[in-house]
Amino acid sequence: MTCDLRALVVTPDRSLLSTFAELSRELGIEAQSSSSTDGMPDELKRAKYEAILLDFDRVPDASDILASLRENPSSKTTVIFALVSDAKQRQAVLERGANLLFERPIEPNQIRRGLRAAYDLMARERRRYFRCATKLPVLLIPPQSQSDVKCATINVSSRGMALMTPLVLMPGDEVQVVFSLPGMDSLVRAIGTVIWDDKHGKTGLSMKCTSPEHQSDLDAWLDTQLKIAAPALNPGNGFAN
Repeated sequence: MTCDLRALVVTPDRSLLSTFAELSRELGIEAQSSSSTDGMPDELKRAKYEAILLDFDRVPDASDILASLRENPSSKTTVIFALVSDAKQRQAVLERGANLLFERPIEPNQIRRGLRAAYDLMARERRRYFRCATKLPVLLIPPQSQSDVKCATINVSSRGMALMTPLVLMPGDEVQVVFSLPGMDSLVRAIGTVIWDDKHGKTGLSMKCTSPEHQSDLDAWLDTQLKIAAPALNPGNGFAN
């Protein structure tokens, strides 16, 4: 169960950082400490993390950081752990967008259970913004046409793709997309909506697979590609102090 996921820990508490990092490694999650607990961490401006641990007990700006994360489209679905020991504050933190709460005194099993509960959400978040640069053959059926058009992907994600295509398509056009994935026998079928077209042979689609099985096949393949790409995406190792 490893996907090279990353978490940022925003706390001055070295004991909390050490415990969280050690338990995270059990699931193949790299925990990195924030260099500062004043204001929005600089690390969030430079990199993408699948989860963030905010220590509301000891970080004065934790509420503002949480609000900023949930207002930013790129971090709107990031998994947020909140350490909140004040019973009166806990419900408010959940309502502001935290996913899971911890409290002091810190119990390793509490954190372990939280990490396991959030693992799939973190993996989904990583996959959400991962785009696999690959050239795959695609059959595209454009609007008001019964003939397939042969295209090739530039990149593929769980919910979209960029294509090289001889057609000029208009934003908003709906197309049918059929493609195969290396190492898999079945075809993936999806309905795509044109998001952009540069009028020079490149088109971007958002897409929805026509069945849960097709979506599952695509996500499984992307997970494999993500693991291969992980060393390039995450050049750092261990957790930084």
